[in-house]
Amino acid sequence: MFHMISQRFVSALAGAFLVVSSAVVSAQQPKPPTAKPPAEPPAPAAKQTPAPRPAAAIAAKPLWSVKVTKKTPISISLSSKNGSLSEIAAEIGKRLKVPVILTPLMQKQRITQEFEGLPLEGALRLLAPQVYVDYELSGEGSGQPKAIGIYLQGMNEQPPAEASVVKGDSEAILIEGNTEDGLEATNVKDDDKSPLRVTVEKNQVSVKARKQPLTAVLYEIASKVDIPFEMKYESTELVDVDFNNYTMEQAVRTLSPNIRLYQRTNLTSYEVRPLRIVLVSPANNQQTTKM
Repeated sequence: MFHMISQRFVSALAGAFLVVSSAVVSAQQPKPPTAKPPAEPPAPAAKQTPAPRPAAAIAAKPLWSVKVTKKTPISISLSSKNGSLSEIAAEIGKRLKVPVILTPLMQKQRITQEFEGLPLEGALRLLAPQVYVDYELSGEGSGQPKAIGIYLQGMNEQPPAEASVVKGDSEAILIEGNTEDGLEATNVKDDDKSPLRVTVEKNQVSVKARKQPLTAVLYEIASKVDIPFEMKYESTELVDVDFNNYTMEQAVRTLSPNIRLYQRTNLTSYEVRPLRIVLVSPANNQQTTKM
């Protein structure tokens, strides 16, 4: 019996040894590599949101836009929301190649206006309470008055100086005399027989000239209107005219194509003020008698 117990003990001990040996062997064997999960595709790059514009850049954006059509008649289009009048005026002057002059009061103004395709004079009246425009007019019948100076002013401000834009080199001094043969000096004072008679009433000009030098006629008109007369050359033109109650523009166009008349228009009251008469060189050397 003791022998049987011994065999069972040995068998159990041998089985335990086998179990322990198997565990040791299993612990010593290297473990198979673990498979890595497939790499995920990279996420698409996020769209970059532009950084907000600095306040200075936003403030620099113009608050207005202006368009000038220089074909006759000149027209202006403007869109302005609290825009600087000084900047708008400077741009209009640049487009027209004409000085636009603002008083200190108007230089500080900002305007909100929107219009399209307005004629020059109508557009200017919307920019300031008082507007003056200096024009150059040619004696040529086909020539249109040309704006050469624009003034934007506040209400009741003093008008601009007459020589702000229209400036002359000199003023003619003419010695008058009788130029008609056979006319006695004692009769020169007689208006009916005088070879030259000029009258001006309420900006209306009347002239009666019998083959008189153009320079003498222009000098007499300028004296009666109280404006300078400037000669750019010694003219020998003679005029023979008789007209009554002409505007200055009509008178200039009647007398000679070689005359330049400068005058100022108040666009608020539409009052016209002559500034200067200039006699320029003719396009050719032919001298004519105006009939």
